[in-house]
Amino acid sequence: MNKRAFIIGYYGSNNLGDELLLSETIKILQPYIKIENIKVLSYNVELTCKIHGISGVSRNKYINILKTIIDSDFIIGGGGSMLQNVTSNRSLIYYLVLINLAFLFKKKVILLGNGIGPINGAIQKRLVKKTLKKISYLHLRDIASYEWINGSDSDKIDLGVDLALHETEINKRPKTDCVIVNLRNWENIDALKTTIKDLVNYIEDSGYEVILLSMQKGNDDHVLQSLGKVDTFDDLEALKQKISSARYIIGMRLHVLILSAAFSIPFIGLAYDPKVSSFCKEMNQPYFDCFGDLNSEVVIETFKMMEKSENQSIETIKNQFDKFKIRNLEMSEKIGKIIRGQDEKN
Repeated sequence: MNKRAFIIGYYGSNNLGDELLLSETIKILQPYIKIENIKVLSYNVELTCKIHGISGVSRNKYINILKTIIDSDFIIGGGGSMLQNVTSNRSLIYYLVLINLAFLFKKKVILLGNGIGPINGAIQKRLVKKTLKKISYLHLRDIASYEWINGSDSDKIDLGVDLALHETEINKRPKTDCVIVNLRNWENIDALKTTIKDLVNYIEDSGYEVILLSMQKGNDDHVLQSLGKVDTFDDLEALKQKISSARYIIGMRLHVLILSAAFSIPFIGLAYDPKVSSFCKEMNQPYFDCFGDLNSEVVIETFKMMEKSENQSIETIKNQFDKFKIRNLEMSEKIGKIIRGQDEKN
């Protein structure tokens, strides 16, 4: 229990999905590592301490990051898609440098619930694959990532699920006739907003309450505000309770859809990224990925079909979620063995 861990990822940027991943990563580690021995990379160390009660290390203080790597026994990638360059090569290089620094100082690197890619460029792909071969344990959240790295060829690589599906025990609110809608900024978002506005009008005319849910301040809320009053949350438990009370969910953010599945709520995905379409396929739920060509009639018809097949969708989601829980139990056991194995050697 005297081992130290440094969690790396996109934390402290007011993105509730990423904070959810950090919360679950901490829960996974706590049976084996004391909370005071866990530090986390963060955009905002004060916010990280406030939400999680854990010490943060600023992303831009490179000497402090290096010291933390040296002082740690394990470097943990806590969910998300760190190794991708759709946003920029800079982000990909940043995380590759951190991981390879950990290797340089003989630290064990564990990636939990990660998605790999999309990665553009032959050199970048080679660098990522070379780096991943050195990792102590790689737990991937989707089949596309698993196949890309040829996971079946290594006993250090497991196909798992997103960390947000690790733990969902909360005091759920009773179900209400509300429909949650989540959007984020992306290309063709104006065309999508027009379509979603028509859908929102239809949903409200059908007697439902519509809740416009922001997962990231400064992003989702700016997109949603033209559709009406936006709900924002600083507290993860309050967010979970709000989502658990919904009848249906329409969303872009992966973790809105994941929480929807965790609470057996039928959903429609708006797939701005392959990770969203991949999850929707796995849960056998409808999704759209060509926003520029999307029209109101098709989306409204899909919503009607979701209403008609509600009970079947709930059963499908529950069955798939049970399989996910088994995968995550296996992952937790492996983490324990890796950490205890390190203890036994010292």
